[in-house]
Amino acid sequence: MKGCNMQKKQVAVLDIGSSELRAYIGERGVNKTFIIKGTQTFSYEGFSDREFFDVEELKKKLLSAGNFFKKASRTGVVLYVGVPGDFTDVQVRLGQISFPKKKKITEQDVDSLYDSTFMLNSAKKSIINRSAIVYELDDSRRLANPVGAVSEILKGKLSFVLCDNYFIDIIKKSLNACGINQIEFVSTSLAQAMYLVDAEVRDRIAVIADVGYISTTISVVHGDGILFQKSFGYGGGYITASLSESFNISFDDAENLKRKSSITRVNLANQIEILDDASGKYYNLEEVKKCICYALDGFCDEVTNCLDGLGFVLPDYVHLMITGGGISLLRGAKEYIASRLGMAVEIISPKVPLLDSPLESSALSLMDLALEQ
Repeated sequence: MKGCNMQKKQVAVLDIGSSELRAYIGERGVNKTFIIKGTQTFSYEGFSDREFFDVEELKKKLLSAGNFFKKASRTGVVLYVGVPGDFTDVQVRLGQISFPKKKKITEQDVDSLYDSTFMLNSAKKSIINRSAIVYELDDSRRLANPVGAVSEILKGKLSFVLCDNYFIDIIKKSLNACGINQIEFVSTSLAQAMYLVDAEVRDRIAVIADVGYISTTISVVHGDGILFQKSFGYGGGYITASLSESFNISFDDAENLKRKSSITRVNLANQIEILDDASGKYYNLEEVKKCICYALDGFCDEVTNCLDGLGFVLPDYVHLMITGGGISLLRGAKEYIASRLGMAVEIISPKVPLLDSPLESSALSLMDLALEQ
């Protein structure tokens, strides 16, 4: 009997965070897990207010990432680039198409609904994702997927994610320069919502805060679409900067101090030790906690401003789901934020053995989306 030589589908993803570019190559494992075939991280200056701080440095890092993909992936693999929320806008539209008589709805009909509902008239943006919050038929049935259903009318509350062409042009030209031409741009926020949050939770409504090193994106998700999205300049680096300034220490020492800290920790000695070269440095625990909590207050104020701008009141059962590496691993942060916001808070991450850290949320969400295409 001849052996089977069929190869598993392989995908390549580039996760663009606010301090790192993370390159992954992988395949699907058993039970929706992943087989990581290669990964590499490239630190860079990051971005804020829809602009990269150092475009020339970014181009060099993209060239390095492109060379990694060329060497480590199979020929013909499409590269999926995750677009952070800072470079995207979300438009929600109500659409409807009618048919001469009742018919079985096809994929082409769904495409026609999207095409007729929203037409982009901007040279500065491109549509990178479109998905449904809900579909509705002529008998008022609401459903997540209308394909195969029979109806004379197809309605939809549809979500469109637009990406700045500034972002697309920089990334695309840099990767094209090293021979990578098959590139798909996708919303990191939408990928996270679809992968990290169960469908039944999204059907009710979900709020996700993707907190990075410099930037945070708040996404309100309903069904399979983003209902509302806003980004603001706050991340784990702001806590580090606050510690650095308050205690007049280097950024590296402040980062180490943050990682050792717990804002709920009880320490009889009332101090935290951090080693610096051959000498030991000591800090009053209460002063450290006060500094961190002050920085977290800024985060809570920004979240409150975002939710106040929704135009509707969230149901009491809605939790704030935090992911990303900015504050997820800070001990006591979840409880402090919950008390300040007056709403339940949970940390979400991939449900994958050995990769179940919030740090992996965006990259694995992008990989799952790519494998499902």
